Amino acid sequence: MDEEEVRRRLLQLFKAKVCFRPRSGYWELRPISAVATGTPGLVHSSTTPLLDAAPLLEDLHSRTEQAVLLHTYSPITGERLCIGAAGAHDERLRRELATVPRAVDRLRRAPLDSDAPGLVMLANLAGHDVPLREDLRQIRSTQVALTKAPLPGWFLVSVPVRRLPGAPATPGAEPRVVASVSILAPIHAHGDPLVAYGRLMRNAVQTAIESSVVISQPRFATVQAA
Repeated sequence: MDEEEVRRRLLQLFKAKVCFRPRSGYWELRPISAVATGTPGLVHSSTTPLLDAAPLLEDLHSRTEQAVLLHTYSPITGERLCIGAAGAHDERLRRELATVPRAVDRLRRAPLDSDAPGLVMLANLAGHDVPLREDLRQIRSTQVALTKAPLPGWFLVSVPVRRLPGAPATPGAEPRVVASVSILAPIHAHGDPLVAYGRLMRNAVQTAIESSVVISQPRFATVQAA
């Protein structure tokens, strides 16, 4: 069995939540548990491929011990959509979400200007010549957004993703923001979330993208004259 086949099968086990990656290059089986491993209704049904984003979410969850969400956006409806999550099986989170069903709906799908996951994308989607309101200018400058979450007593801190890990990269092209990664944590979580999580997420996203880079072939090749 070659290396690519091993990787493919491990990713299948990972997506089925049979194993996880505690760190790059290592795989471990998950302990058997009777507790459900997800929060029903949190992830929007989407045709957007996660590619190598799932290991990124699991890595951030293992390092922060908080729920991690991946949102993309719909240019048609102007909404942000949750297409991936890690750590949503946390008992406290599941218990509190069960008491506020509307919060699950809002975490899954909401207008871009509702909270941090959408705002961090919105601030970067606008052209540099487009006037921005003050909060969006600040977010664009720091590349981090922090707001209250739809779930009372929790916050969201988000960073933009300019290319999903594993997606093709075109040399010389400036990538547009395609998604955001967010930490969902209780408000009393220790430390300043912008300091505690912002830099960690930015670095993790950049590392994941660079380590899974796929260079796409130019659409038209230059033909050298004979």
